Amino acid sequence: MKEFIAEAQLNLYKFSELSTMTKRAEYSDFLSSININENFYFEKFDNYNIDAYRKDIAEIGLNETWKYINYYLLNYYNSKNKFLKIQNLADLYEIGLALENKNNKKVNGQYYTPDDVAYVMANWFKDLKGENICDVACGTGKLILAFFEIIGQDAAVEIIKNRRLYLYDLDETALSICKTILLLKYGKDLSDYINAVHCDFLSNSISLPANCKVISNPPYSTVKYLSLDWDKTKTAIKTKELYAMFIEKILKQSESSVIISPYSFLRGSKFYPLREIMNDYNGFIVSFDNVPGNIFCGKKQGIFNTNTANSVRASITVVENMEGFKGFKISPLIRFKNIERKILLKCDVLESFVSQRYQIISKQHQMYLKCFKDLEVVWDAWQNKSKSTLGEYVSQYGQYILSMPNTCRYYTTASKGVMNRRGQIVLRFEDESVFYFVFCLINSSFAYWYWRLFDGGITYPKKLLLSLPVFFDMLTAEDKKFFKETANEMINISSNFIITKNNVGVQENIKFPSRYRDKINRKILDILGLDISEKVFDVVHSNMALEVNV
Repeated sequence: MKEFIAEAQLNLYKFSELSTMTKRAEYSDFLSSININENFYFEKFDNYNIDAYRKDIAEIGLNETWKYINYYLLNYYNSKNKFLKIQNLADLYEIGLALENKNNKKVNGQYYTPDDVAYVMANWFKDLKGENICDVACGTGKLILAFFEIIGQDAAVEIIKNRRLYLYDLDETALSICKTILLLKYGKDLSDYINAVHCDFLSNSISLPANCKVISNPPYSTVKYLSLDWDKTKTAIKTKELYAMFIEKILKQSESSVIISPYSFLRGSKFYPLREIMNDYNGFIVSFDNVPGNIFCGKKQGIFNTNTANSVRASITVVENMEGFKGFKISPLIRFKNIERKILLKCDVLESFVSQRYQIISKQHQMYLKCFKDLEVVWDAWQNKSKSTLGEYVSQYGQYILSMPNTCRYYTTASKGVMNRRGQIVLRFEDESVFYFVFCLINSSFAYWYWRLFDGGITYPKKLLLSLPVFFDMLTAEDKKFFKETANEMINISSNFIITKNNVGVQENIKFPSRYRDKINRKILDILGLDISEKVFDVVHSNMALEVNV
């Protein structure tokens, strides 16, 4: 112990010469460990368990508890101890966050990456260009550990020894756990070679190393104010979303990257500045719904509810930055059941959903289109032959009234008049023929599909519905007769298909038999000049991802 303290004093003398944040953080960690009672740790942690862990957190706090656990693991770990195994540490820290502060995880926007998602991201990451390896917002290291496992022990050690590994996180304790796990797996002698940077990544004082590639699960949280030392970009000012600011900085400072984030940047108007910046880069984006299955599956310790789902609709952005390409290829919003998860979460399967079209954002086309590849020909025809939008036919005082619930998990429904429910969009028309056409259009797959193409969130925004492409001027007298007769038939039987929920007051909806949707789809496809089956839309309404594709 005397030699240990002497070395600390020598390093204290040298401290003024240390300039980088990384070395300062490492030195701080070193000093904080010299007061440890070594005999105490032999006795206590060899038989450590959840009760002792909870007691320590209550008495000395989470950060102090983990300082001692890390020191024990690196110096005295007994392999017979089943509680403090490497594979348990991330979960234990998450439990600790929950114990210390029930809101901490949610407030800080922390969603830990599930193992299967981490391996998908790591597999894409390994093939990207970039010499230096960076995990931004590394947490306890799920992503970087998955990557190292894929490339193997020798390659991982070589990266570390060549000082090419960079870890960044604002959570100093999570960062220290990540480093501890790496040292236990790849060699305790590698401590001085790991660039572990405890920092605010958005600070202007922090820059990624040259020629780097980044893997990241950034924080999902909105801030009220921008820090004084953050770059005041249009993205930062407009969104105030941490994940969007992280994406922007990573794009600008790396050669390539793989980032999991909310998918809202694909569509929201406030994210338009970020999408504009993305025009200068290229790659692909896979986006996921959160019903019935969700990417961040399972009850998380820091969320504190019994629901095994959560509200984040996530996307994985792979920034390839290949020569000669601009923009991003986009998948549809993938909806899947949990029983499909093991088959779905593979790189080649997910890539099979991605369009081959690189999308460039402009003022005329501000949102990314999330389209199934088999439906791209339908989208092209619909756009090219529609000379107006639904909003151009709506009249404030029109006598023909229809309503549409603004929640539409698997389909949209139009009804004559106003429904007995909260949350509905009411449209009025002066022209009877327009009314019947719009009634059928909303009850077809087209209005629902349009929402999935550009939104797919919780509700159908009225503004989006009013922008629905309309080809009413193409209709013949025979077409108008079809829509009138079909609409009247559906209106006359609608009372037989009313469904009611009473969880938040009376909530009426109508679930027409799917044969009507198919019938209208067939007619519209014929009007658009497309000789393809109306069943092409089944994939849009399905609650499974693979029943059509695999």
